[in-house]
Amino acid sequence: MDPLSKKSARAAVRAARKNIPEHLRATRAEQLCSTVREYLAQLTPVVRGVALYYSSPEEPDTEALMRQLVDDGIHVYLPVCEAEHRLSWVRWEPGIELERSAHAPVMEPVGRRYGVELFEQEEAISTLFIPALSIDSNGRRLGQGGGYYDRFLPRIEHTPVQIAALVYDEEYLPAGSFEVDAHDAPVDLVITPSMVHHII
Repeated sequence: MDPLSKKSARAAVRAARKNIPEHLRATRAEQLCSTVREYLAQLTPVVRGVALYYSSPEEPDTEALMRQLVDDGIHVYLPVCEAEHRLSWVRWEPGIELERSAHAPVMEPVGRRYGVELFEQEEAISTLFIPALSIDSNGRRLGQGGGYYDRFLPRIEHTPVQIAALVYDEEYLPAGSFEVDAHDAPVDLVITPSMVHHII
């Protein structure tokens, strides 16, 4: 079977996400939080910081995860969309103001901004969690199409930071399910509410 075009694949996932009942969305958010925390707890050295993102209403919910990780003593950094599709990062804690991005339909934290140097500091960031609509078994990501992460990920290739995509279980698909481009950098692992998939 031919892979779906990115446009068709995005439309299918967005439509499916809109139809998830609120009670199921909440249950999945709790499960995802638990799965991520269990993954981080088994890493060595002990995790000091992660880069995450504030989810949009139809994405797997990260708000509870953000709060729980801070309670666990982990520094949480969230992205800020800059001009020319670049990302910077702001440390977030409960009480930090979030505002609508001037460049993308997302909410962003207000505060001191960090660049790639944040990921180059030894043990500052163990894992970068990124959004996706789908991930295939080769680790190829179907994003929203904005291109922010496609531009950012090559800039931290030389760091030991692991790249993890967060999707629902049914959005982890066989390789070849959707079109991929040469610039679609693979992730290291995929975390769904039920489990962690390591990409070999």
